[in-house]
Amino acid sequence: MATGTGWQPPYSAAPGINPPAAAAAASGPGTSPSSTSSHLLYESALTMEYTQDLHLKMSKKIAQLTKVIYALNTKNDEHEDAIQSLKDVHDEEVQHILTEAREKILHYKSKIGDEADLKRRLQSLEESVELHEHMKRQALAEFEMYRQRVEDTQLCTEAQHTQRVVSMSREVEEMRHEFEEKLRSFSQVQAQFEQEKWRALEELKSVHRQEVQELLESQQNQSASSSVEQEKLAELHRTELESLMERVEELTQSKVRLVEEYEAKLSKAQGFYERELEAMRRTQQLTTENLLAWRRTEVELRKEFQAQESALQRTLCKLRAELHRAQDEARESRDKTNRLQASLNNAEVTIKELHKQLEEAIQDGEIWVMQLKDTEYELEGSRDRVQQQANEILHKASQIGSLQATQMSHEATIRDLGSEQNRLKEKILQLEEERERLQKQIQTVEEQQHQKILNLEKSLCEEKQNYEMELARIRAKYEEETACLKESQAESLEELKEKHRVQQESARNAAEREKNQLLSEMRQQFDIRRLSLEDQKNHLQQQLETIREELTTKLNMANQEVSHLKDLVKESEKNLDTAENHISCLKDSQEKLLMELDATRARVRETSNLLTDLQEEIETQKQQHEARVIAIKTEEKQKMDKITEELDLKWTDALRAELKGLREELTAEHQAEKQVALTQLSQQRDLEMMAARESWQRKVEDLLEQISLLKQSLELQMSQSKSALQQLQAQFSQEREHLAQQLQELALEHQHRECRLQEAHCCAMQDIDEAQQIELRELEERLKQEQREELQALRDAHRQTLEILRQQSDQELQTLRFELEDEGKAMLASLRSELNHLHASAIEHLRQVHLKENNAAKRELDDTIERCKEHEQDLLGRISDLRQEVSCRKNRIADLDHEIHSLNETISTLTKELELKGKEVLRVRSEANMQIRAREQDLSKRLEREIDELSASHNRETQIMLSDFNKAQELLKDKISALQILLEGTEEKFRNRESRPEDLQAIAELREMVSEREALVKKLVDDKKFYQLELVNREPGFNKVFNTNPNVGVINPLIKPS
Repeated sequence: MATGTGWQPPYSAAPGINPPAAAAAASGPGTSPSSTSSHLLYESALTMEYTQDLHLKMSKKIAQLTKVIYALNTKNDEHEDAIQSLKDVHDEEVQHILTEAREKILHYKSKIGDEADLKRRLQSLEESVELHEHMKRQALAEFEMYRQRVEDTQLCTEAQHTQRVVSMSREVEEMRHEFEEKLRSFSQVQAQFEQEKWRALEELKSVHRQEVQELLESQQNQSASSSVEQEKLAELHRTELESLMERVEELTQSKVRLVEEYEAKLSKAQGFYERELEAMRRTQQLTTENLLAWRRTEVELRKEFQAQESALQRTLCKLRAELHRAQDEARESRDKTNRLQASLNNAEVTIKELHKQLEEAIQDGEIWVMQLKDTEYELEGSRDRVQQQANEILHKASQIGSLQATQMSHEATIRDLGSEQNRLKEKILQLEEERERLQKQIQTVEEQQHQKILNLEKSLCEEKQNYEMELARIRAKYEEETACLKESQAESLEELKEKHRVQQESARNAAEREKNQLLSEMRQQFDIRRLSLEDQKNHLQQQLETIREELTTKLNMANQEVSHLKDLVKESEKNLDTAENHISCLKDSQEKLLMELDATRARVRETSNLLTDLQEEIETQKQQHEARVIAIKTEEKQKMDKITEELDLKWTDALRAELKGLREELTAEHQAEKQVALTQLSQQRDLEMMAARESWQRKVEDLLEQISLLKQSLELQMSQSKSALQQLQAQFSQEREHLAQQLQELALEHQHRECRLQEAHCCAMQDIDEAQQIELRELEERLKQEQREELQALRDAHRQTLEILRQQSDQELQTLRFELEDEGKAMLASLRSELNHLHASAIEHLRQVHLKENNAAKRELDDTIERCKEHEQDLLGRISDLRQEVSCRKNRIADLDHEIHSLNETISTLTKELELKGKEVLRVRSEANMQIRAREQDLSKRLEREIDELSASHNRETQIMLSDFNKAQELLKDKISALQILLEGTEEKFRNRESRPEDLQAIAELREMVSEREALVKKLVDDKKFYQLELVNREPGFNKVFNTNPNVGVINPLIKPS
């Protein structure tokens, strides 16, 4: 049944008419298809006769047609409302995406500003760290200068002290020589006095013998007057004895005077020596106080340095904490950017889906509008433009992501990114304007499409069956094509995944290689540094061992000297002067040993300080190494994260990834070359430092060997002089024993004589003996008192010296002090006992000699007159011989004294040479230190120059790389523009391509269908004419069907009337 639409021809509405206009035109005649059909009926009816029934029929038909048109218009309005709602939703989504993009851009801007602030803060922190390191270096240099000054002052004070000690030892030796000369003169005077005494005794003996002879002669001649003469002789003898006693008293007084003079000289020498000792102690105290002050200043400086270091470490900790905070913020910002990028990707996915939907709709429209090439071309152009804009938006989004990634990885390109971002903003504004323009165009196109769809819906109903067959065929083709495309896409995705995995593995391998190289280089540097420090430690330990061995040898030599001096003291215990000299020598040796012990302790402390400093440096280097390793690990982790992110983000953009890989490889090679150059420079510097140190150590060792050789020669000369002295002392003791034996023999002979004389004068000398005993007792008491006083004075002086030594000596030298005190006490006790023994033996000897002389004089007055004469001649000959021997011995002693003086002069010259050598050693050491400092300064300047050159070359290379990168970017842009031009050309070719045979076949089929439809339309027109004629002939039948009261809303004309 042909009702309204099935028989109408297709309608092609003019473009540019909107749906409301169409709706408005539907109510008027001549606009819609229904109105045209009614108009045609009306015109055909005008040709026939116009009757009332025809008018009613036509009005009913018109009413039915208006109902149909109203229903169609309502459907059109509903479709327009749905399309408008879809447009509103799409606009809202686009506005939401634009607002999100703007917010993201503002957020990225704020993040860029925050990153710039963080960079400025990092630069300020790095500058503060550099200032701290510079101040630390300055403090270390000042401390080194101060330590060198202190060492130089210590060396000067030690040299001055050694000079003072040498001068004091010379003065003491001169005083000892003077005292020995005085002792020699005193011994000569004593010998002369004894000779005079012996001469007087011999004269008295001769006078006595003459008198005895005269008495004997007088006894023989005058026996009667014997008693008177005996009385006279007794008186004469008494007078002679009195004169002899007076002479003895004078001699004792002279001896006392000499002893007092000797004691005064001794007291002066002791006072001088004590003053010198006090001066030495004061100087020692001053030096100790200076050392303590220097140590205090050193401790204060160390405390200040530690305080500064702690403060700087605190600031460093704060700065590190801020750095960590900044890094955490940067990580948070990165996470936020990643999240925003993910949201951007989601938005892009939604946009892609919408574009896909649009493309599907456009493809459906193209399928529906295959006949209209003009509209198809317009739709394809709009679709291409939309696709280009979408591709541009995606490209810009990828550019934004790549720029953000390059901003995270390369902070140097922030300004370029800012300019690019501004340019992108302008482009986004342009794109928004284009998007609005496109939306307007899409609206117009949609309106046109709506009209076309309204027109096409009419033809679709008729062509549905044929079209379903074609759709099934096309669907099968499309499914095959989609399957092929899916397979190709899957294969391409798998290839891309494999490429991505290979790139990740290569990047990881490269990072691991760089990590291993860095670790190996750091380990090599650490091993080299550790070996150099171990060598320095071993060298210091060897120096300590050599110093210890030298000190032990010196202590052994000192012990040998002490033992030798003890032997000398034991040998020369009879002379108190030599004992005092030995005590002074022992004190001097003790002081020297104390000074050497202090010096060795100072050296040990210095070496311990050096060892502690070296250990601290080792610990700091270990910490720095660990920090570097941790930093390298963190940097490697960051690099790995960055590489993974960049690879994940940029795996589609192969050219940029290749450029970035090339840049990373170049930077890695540059860093590796820089590190290799730095390691080579550090190794060269270490080698030069080691060579300078070895040359300086060789010089010092040569000087020490020369000093040791000089010391050995001195020791040999001293040992030779000591052996010569020992030989001379042995010869002197032998001669003394020989003389003592001779004296003993003479004493025995004299005893025999005295025995004989004592028997004669026993009775006469008893009174004299009693008086002499009384006088001798008084003398003994006087001498004992004087000896006690002397011993007490010596004890007091010794006690004072011991107390002073106790006060000044440290706790570490208590054992030595007690040993020396015990030795001094033992020596004093031995000397005291020996002096008492000598005094008692001398007194007993004098008393016995006096008694023997008196007894001999008494007994041998008569018997030995003739023998005495004979023996006198023998004795005179012997005395002359002995005098000659004594003179020879004196000459020999003088020669030996001259030799000792020459030996002392050689010793003094050798000490001067030693001092000169020590000064030369100090000078060489200072020169070596100056050379080492100059060498270090030169090396530091050279290193700074090389570092500046390397930094300049690095900057040049970075500029060259940036220029290359910019050139590559420009080339890529040129390539992209060329590719876009090629794309546009290919699209134009695609648009202007020749029609396919399938399309031609479809067009031919459609044309055949159109011709068939036109034939059907002609047939329908003929039918319509026939039916009109039948309507004219069948009015009553129609009047029965169509009532005068039409039922509005009912379209079926076959309904029976009520």
